[in-house]
Amino acid sequence: MAMRMDAAYAELVDRARRSHAANRNPAGITATDINRARLYCYGFRGQVIGTFHATRVALDQHAPANGEAAAWRQRTNDALADLADLAMDTISDDFRVVISTLHHYHTGVLRVLESLERESATAGSIHLSRITSLFQTTIETISNSGGLPCTQDTHAPEQASFVVPSLGIVIVPLVYGDFHSWNLAWLGGDERNVPTHQHERGVEIHLGYEPTHGETVLGESRCRCDEGYAMPIRSQTRHGWVNTSEEPHHVPFIFGSLDHGGWGVYLDVEARTEPVVTLESVPRDGAAFADMVYLERELDGLSTPGETTRQILIAHTVTDRDGTGGLELAASRVGPERLVFHDVRYRIVSIARGSGRVRIAGFERAVEQHDHFGIPAGMPAELIPTGDTPLVVLDTTIQTDHTGGAA
Repeated sequence: MAMRMDAAYAELVDRARRSHAANRNPAGITATDINRARLYCYGFRGQVIGTFHATRVALDQHAPANGEAAAWRQRTNDALADLADLAMDTISDDFRVVISTLHHYHTGVLRVLESLERESATAGSIHLSRITSLFQTTIETISNSGGLPCTQDTHAPEQASFVVPSLGIVIVPLVYGDFHSWNLAWLGGDERNVPTHQHERGVEIHLGYEPTHGETVLGESRCRCDEGYAMPIRSQTRHGWVNTSEEPHHVPFIFGSLDHGGWGVYLDVEARTEPVVTLESVPRDGAAFADMVYLERELDGLSTPGETTRQILIAHTVTDRDGTGGLELAASRVGPERLVFHDVRYRIVSIARGSGRVRIAGFERAVEQHDHFGIPAGMPAELIPTGDTPLVVLDTTIQTDHTGGAA
């Protein structure tokens, strides 16, 4: 089955093809082409621990039927590994993003699909057919997105997530930028908690939306959390979540590091084995959790009609230590005059309340609560409210005040 592509994507990959046919001649590639290619490439980058990883895991559960099938399987796995490795490459802001980065993503995806189809033709299998279909479905959320891939924190898509080996929890990648990412810890399976762990060179912000009933862990302390929260976490600081209710409580989180990128969430994890009950139980409003924000209260305060306003909930200085970078989290109400982002670093946006439209690089799409998308550095983005409910958004960047930082 042919991969579905929207018109802009199809035009970009055709431009790349024609460029390669002319010895990689960049003539004819416009600024609009470059900006649009960047958006698609960041969409693909988010699959580094999504379907590029999960498809290999799924294939490992089913041995090839014969020698020819094994050869096609090896080709599939090699292509998936190459696609994941592209996460380490810079997504440039010039013609190379069309001719090289997007071209490699596109041809790699086609190589995976072709290899899976050839293996299936060699030795038909309902398992292989389903694996192929799930891979293609995830890829088409990018190639057929209309130019602005959006993800939601409402579920864990099949064959598009990552199980952290040392913790046993499912991570759903939502948006992956240059040095930070927005993810979802999906806790609807056997594991209902976030086991205590820490990151050597990574920083985080854990988010908790109501209903929430449990204890959050930070450093040497734990506190009761029965209201929405946003908790900043410095590097080398133990943290976790203990759910005390019968219902799952999923934990969206932002991870960042100027040392090893947003994908370091699965490289830089050290499980802590000390029982949570041995940590000191303290009040939520005490000194140990002084930087934690009452998230739902902040969002409620912005959910009344009014002019556009943006307020920083957590400053980047809270988590910026020794060049790891610090995560800034802000909340905005988008009024009739709209909200425009235009700066020098990658920004991730989460729609917290209401609905609207987003415009980036000439692309436009509707967005609603639970949607997440990224804005590449240097690309203006405009948010426009729609509907009767005020549009309220969260946004995050990573930056540092330390000499030698990457942002």
